[in-house]
Amino acid sequence: MTTSRLLLAAQSGELPLPEGTLTWLNAPGDGVCGIDPPQLSATQSFFPDHARLHARGIAVSPAATERTQNALITPDRSKPATFDLIAQAVALTAPGGMIAIDGDKTGGIDSLAKQLKTTFDDVQSYSKAHGKLLWFTRPEIPPDLSEWQEVTYQYPNGWITRAGVFSADGPDAGSKVLAEALPALKGTVADLGAGWGYLAGEILKSDAVTALTGIEADYHATECAKHNVQDPRASFIWGDVGHATQSGFDAIVTNPPFHISRKPDPALGARFIEKAADMLKPKGQLWMVANRNLPYEATLEARFRKVSIVAQTGGFKVIHAQTPKKASTRT
Repeated sequence: MTTSRLLLAAQSGELPLPEGTLTWLNAPGDGVCGIDPPQLSATQSFFPDHARLHARGIAVSPAATERTQNALITPDRSKPATFDLIAQAVALTAPGGMIAIDGDKTGGIDSLAKQLKTTFDDVQSYSKAHGKLLWFTRPEIPPDLSEWQEVTYQYPNGWITRAGVFSADGPDAGSKVLAEALPALKGTVADLGAGWGYLAGEILKSDAVTALTGIEADYHATECAKHNVQDPRASFIWGDVGHATQSGFDAIVTNPPFHISRKPDPALGARFIEKAADMLKPKGQLWMVANRNLPYEATLEARFRKVSIVAQTGGFKVIHAQTPKKASTRT
């Protein structure tokens, strides 16, 4: 498990563990901060990590709502999302409580420290394992942090996205390539890794689609999708594609992730392909887009009877796979 620098600082004598309740915002699924579960609560918007925290007996929610005596923050990869987490912590933490931020140098903790020192008094730090723990006392009257909370982005056509979600600045190039290659689908369709709903909206341009189910692991992206796609045929589920139980789809569309951290992991996309094969009808079809260099062909050939690349442009390939091979009939 990942040990927080809060616990390391306490073990070294640099900072005693805070007394009372502590909310860990954006807590990693395997994180250990040294606070007993009855005093610890957490927020986590990425479903697999949320499920891991829940399984460990930690009270966890996708967004912070409850008051707390202290707060610990794991920074988001998005700088605006990180500042929003700090603003949430200040709003929810009792005056005099500790607010701490535990981040790696590669994630920009040093620049974050500079900003905090211009905003709050007496910001302390503890350096360990290529990162820092920053902490300060929640002031009785906090500064105005409203700019830090401006993380929902509104587009002229009515779309909204949010800082920290995938492709928050608009439809990503791969999804656009896939949307252009899609035929008019029909029947029941699933969008695996639905994001904030761009592909779902494109799929639903076909009147022959009777129902669309979007599954997305990012809670905030799922909430954006519900706003962006208000077609009665559409429903969006916050969940883990790898553990989805839905089946019987005529078609599945996906722009699968190929990394969670900064390191690429093609096995993520391969799991989406495997799951798509399990979720489709016997004559169902998969439409997916991927970077040209990602090695998905072996998995596709193992799970589908017919596989073809229907478009290659801008560094992407669009793949059409038909007639899934179920586990008992693979050849």
